[in-house]
Amino acid sequence: MATGADPRFEWRGFMLDVARHFLPVETVLAVIDELAPLGIDRLHLHLTDDQGWRIEIASRPELTRIGAATQVGGGPVPPPGHYTRDDYRRIVDRAAERGIVVVPEIDLPGHVNAALLAYPELAPRGVVYAETRPAALAPHPYQGIEVGFSTLDAQTEATWAFIEDVIGEVAAMTPGPWLHLGGDESLSTTREDYEALVRGAAQAVVAAGKTPIGWHEIGRVADLPEATILQYWGFLEPEEDHGEILRSWVARGGRVILSPADVAYLDMKPHADHPLGLVWAKGPTSLEAAGGWDPADLVARIPGMTEAHVLGVEAAMFSETVATLDDVRALMHPRLGALARIMREPRHG
Repeated sequence: MATGADPRFEWRGFMLDVARHFLPVETVLAVIDELAPLGIDRLHLHLTDDQGWRIEIASRPELTRIGAATQVGGGPVPPPGHYTRDDYRRIVDRAAERGIVVVPEIDLPGHVNAALLAYPELAPRGVVYAETRPAALAPHPYQGIEVGFSTLDAQTEATWAFIEDVIGEVAAMTPGPWLHLGGDESLSTTREDYEALVRGAAQAVVAAGKTPIGWHEIGRVADLPEATILQYWGFLEPEEDHGEILRSWVARGGRVILSPADVAYLDMKPHADHPLGLVWAKGPTSLEAAGGWDPADLVARIPGMTEAHVLGVEAAMFSETVATLDDVRALMHPRLGALARIMREPRHG
């Protein structure tokens, strides 16, 4: 064990999805208290998705009045809920007390069904909104876990006003220097619209005084703000197109956060018989797998990439099967501790 040395990575992150299942403030505060002793210094909150919008936006009240009313599998009565400005401030303040910076994510231009439900004028005309509802030509409340069916309309001024309003308000509420704009799995967005929406959103983040972060798909977009950061969610052995995105990105001088799904996604089952979690990232992710990889191995697979391009490592927990604090703990421990050691300690030999 290395002692007396700086941590290997400055970005030692944990992502918590509070959109697919809403997690109350007290649950998030309890998670923060458990992150700090592990040396985690970034809490990435996935605040919006198809199933729910979880952050109050004063200029867009329907986002939480309508868009926060459901979650995966439906939800209890009263509806799941959202964070008010005061709630969000409590989360940010508790994190700061524990030496953790909150990184909010507003996921777009895909993963936006909850926003479209609240403001249908943001949706392209004639779009089919889910494969399971082929006749649906307007947004419906979504309680499933499939992805890729929702998108914003890049051709209307309403969308651009929406992006500016939301990013501006979230940035104003957030003391930290980063704002995550999502950008993944926009399977219903045309290439031209995707590039325009991601580029415009990133520019709005910069205009609001923050540094943009996006899932690695945004690396396909030219002319992003210079300081933009990619978050890689592919596999430890990158698929060809994902590897090419990373190669091209670092050739442009960009930096990357590593969250390889087959070792760092804690929403994967830790073993086949576990009652919680999914298995799409190459099957269950054991404690040994989570703690037994080296970021240098991934870096070595990308031509031109060095560890200097790596801002850090982030574990992620999406919440398709996670509905309570006990659920979070059941999937988080002990694998997050193993990942935190990789983030924190130099590896030798």
